[in-house]
Amino acid sequence: LRGAGKSTLGRAVGERIGATFIELNRAIEAESGLSIPEVFSLYGDAGYRRLEKRCIEEAMAAHDRVILAVGGGIVGEAGNYDLLLGGFHTVWLRASPEEHMARVRAQGDERPMQGKPQAMDELRGILQARDRLYAQADAQLSTSGKTVAESTASLAVVIDSLLGKTRFG
Repeated sequence: LRGAGKSTLGRAVGERIGATFIELNRAIEAESGLSIPEVFSLYGDAGYRRLEKRCIEEAMAAHDRVILAVGGGIVGEAGNYDLLLGGFHTVWLRASPEEHMARVRAQGDERPMQGKPQAMDELRGILQARDRLYAQADAQLSTSGKTVAESTASLAVVIDSLLGKTRFG
């Protein structure tokens, strides 16, 4: 989910282990020539999900070592989520709802709270509704209360354990 640290940690760990980092939404924008809001406006959720699938498949085909940061909503599209679960080692980056919200706001995005006094309750509801699906990931890592450096080191260890390596410690 937004604010868990996917982009920050994915980029940092990619550099650390020599893997290409791809943020799926940026790949979708490059593929379509449109911003994500424009994709949804013109093609709706179904069009977005088709582009999402195409970009996941392209990442799988083009890279031997890739860290792919995907949006939290991917779990709502069973086919794309199954593709992700079957084609990648997956890690669910977790954070408390309060940290998710604070990190998004710290990035200058006020949309989650803007005009919504119930935004935190909505966020908790989203996390609760998706918990079972997110839990299908190969591993989970809480980023709550950790620095970027601590979370980066922890994620590198998780990735190594998924790959059966012990390069980091």
